[in-house]
Amino acid sequence: MNTKTKESKFLDAINKYAEQQKAQITQEIEDYKNTKIEQATAQGLQDAYDLIREDIARRKAVIVNDLAKKELELRNDLFHERQSLADKVFEQAKEQLLAYTKTDDYTAFLTRSTNEIKEKCGTARCVISIAPFDEEKRDLIESVLPDAQITVDPHILIGGIKANCPTLGILMDDTLDARLEAQREWFIENCGMKVV
Repeated sequence: MNTKTKESKFLDAINKYAEQQKAQITQEIEDYKNTKIEQATAQGLQDAYDLIREDIARRKAVIVNDLAKKELELRNDLFHERQSLADKVFEQAKEQLLAYTKTDDYTAFLTRSTNEIKEKCGTARCVISIAPFDEEKRDLIESVLPDAQITVDPHILIGGIKANCPTLGILMDDTLDARLEAQREWFIENCGMKVV
């Protein structure tokens, strides 16, 4: 074997080794690049997913908040409507009670009321309050409670009487105003117009 052939084979071996090294390095670079691309893609997808999830959560919170506000507005509207209906019902009841105060039944009601006060207070000195338009009924009250001091109370708008017996610590409100107002709570509880 001559030296040229040996050199040629040696150079071929070096070239072949260099090509193998080059191919190996190129493959390693390609693998590294592909791994990095896959990692970047996966990270990009995760970041996009996180952003989408945050955006959905934000939008959901806005929708829930808007729904809560709308529900509150509707409840307030319903409450005001219910209150308006109750006010109309009680205004009509007040008108009917005012008409009732012009009847003989009202005179009988005042007589029963006065007798109940006499039963509870006896002969104790009482202050009896009446509605301004019941001045004409003063004699009826004095006939049952002759020692009572009778005053006109401008706050009694419908009719009836109040009694205050300080010596016995008794306060009685048997006005139609108080009776009507006591029915308001019952009416709201039982009328079927609850705001839930």
